[in-house]
Amino acid sequence: MIDFSDDKTLLNSIKSGDNQAFEYLFKVYYPRLHRYAIRFLKDEDIAHDIIQECFMHLWEKRATLSAISIASLLFAMVRNGCLNYIKHISIVEKYQIDTKLEGEERLYYTDFFLDAEHKLLYDELQEQVKIVMDKLSPRSREIFIMSRFKGLKNREIAETLNISTTAVEKQISKTLRSFSDHFKNKYPLDIYIIIIAWLIR
Repeated sequence: MIDFSDDKTLLNSIKSGDNQAFEYLFKVYYPRLHRYAIRFLKDEDIAHDIIQECFMHLWEKRATLSAISIASLLFAMVRNGCLNYIKHISIVEKYQIDTKLEGEERLYYTDFFLDAEHKLLYDELQEQVKIVMDKLSPRSREIFIMSRFKGLKNREIAETLNISTTAVEKQISKTLRSFSDHFKNKYPLDIYIIIIAWLIR
């Protein structure tokens, strides 16, 4: 029986589509992620829905995952999901996130997007995203913009551009690798994780 407690083995198994590995990941991390999400939302049902959606997105994008901490990625995705929900209901200005954190989860609360102190970092990251986008081929850039910025599904992109869904998926996967290669050596792990979590949504 495969030992999924090894992070590298777990990541590789999930990338290859191993349902048992994914089930192991869900069972091990769901309780921690739920406790974590509750700190933001105070609503167990909404927290559950956001976590479920994050696991679903992770599974859908499994083939594009890079060799990073899958636990860190999950926490970043859940955090982003919670904050997006808060923004959506227009109460983010009134919401106070507890900054008294413990242990390794400290990094997962990093939120330079909402902190004026980190505006320069946010602007810098926007510029870095532009640099990567400018290096893409015209077709890759077009597909990525339609997917990540216009919110179109792969099938919709394929129909619009008159290409196969597989071609769309390959272009997006290639673009994600370009972003990963660009950011992983330029920034600390926590910021890199945030960027990757945003990209695979």
